[in-house]
Amino acid sequence: MVVFCRGVRDKVRNPQSLGGKHNQNQGQAAPTIQHSFLTDVSDVHDMENGLLSLLNDFHSGKLQAFGNECSIDQMEHVREMQEKLACLHFDLYSEVDELPEDQRKMASDTNMDKLLLNLEELSSSIQKLNLAETQEISRTANV
Repeated sequence: MVVFCRGVRDKVRNPQSLGGKHNQNQGQAAPTIQHSFLTDVSDVHDMENGLLSLLNDFHSGKLQAFGNECSIDQMEHVREMQEKLACLHFDLYSEVDELPEDQRKMASDTNMDKLLLNLEELSSSIQKLNLAETQEISRTANV
């Protein structure tokens, strides 16, 4: 994988040059730093080619964040579980909010148990992804 990094050129700019008036009573204001962007066409072409190469690698399956053992389906399943947990959290909170004050404590405890159960399932799924990645790394290290 190729990563392109370029240093950012900083220019120190005097606030007076921005059209602001300098009050003698205020003392010296610290100069502001203004960033300039890449303007060299060859740099832009190099970055474009690098990004296109990265895109082609992604589409061809050469890029794998979690090794060969982890599929997109598994990652989507984890994402769906995260979304489900977030929705459950908001739904349960709105239910408790509508209850009379004397019933809120018991309902909150029950809801916390539901959320923790879902969180444990999510954690287990994430650990399986991590385990698959760790096994892939140890297999390639032994080769």
